[in-house]
Amino acid sequence: MQRFKPAHEIYNRLMWDKDQFGDFSIGYEDRFLGIMETTREEFEEAEIPFHRIRYFKIISKGQIIWDRERRLDLITRNYSNPTSDPIHDTSQITISIDVPIAKQPVFSAKSKKNYLKQKRQKLRQKLSTEAREQLEEDERIEAEHDQQYETRMREVEERIKRFQELQTNV
Repeated sequence: MQRFKPAHEIYNRLMWDKDQFGDFSIGYEDRFLGIMETTREEFEEAEIPFHRIRYFKIISKGQIIWDRERRLDLITRNYSNPTSDPIHDTSQITISIDVPIAKQPVFSAKSKKNYLKQKRQKLRQKLSTEAREQLEEDERIEAEHDQQYETRMREVEERIKRFQELQTNV
């Protein structure tokens, strides 16, 4: 049995045999959002590392042709978990899966960008609200301190006046 082909070899094979496989999508794991699905063009633009790739899928058929988790490779016909019959011809096996394997929802790269944009916008709003509240609190404390300072200064002035009056009366 051959070793399970890594994602970069499968990707190169898909790029080489475009006529045979056609257009394909790539399922990869995002560190924050889970399993995402993207087209080849978006994958190349985003510069996603190959170790994050989880599956390749033919878009026209909706068929997964390479899956890391299941150790399925329909491209080079390499199966790590073959059937119990070693003589069985695996070239006739086809797997059609309409639902992605991911346990988390699958996003496209465009929806991921929109999601992250909304998340950053909410964070900015939250931070600006907190900053505004902190500024208002600082201003309130400063006004309170100014008022206490003025009250103390009046008390000191009154003491000075009383002391001066005592000095003139004596």
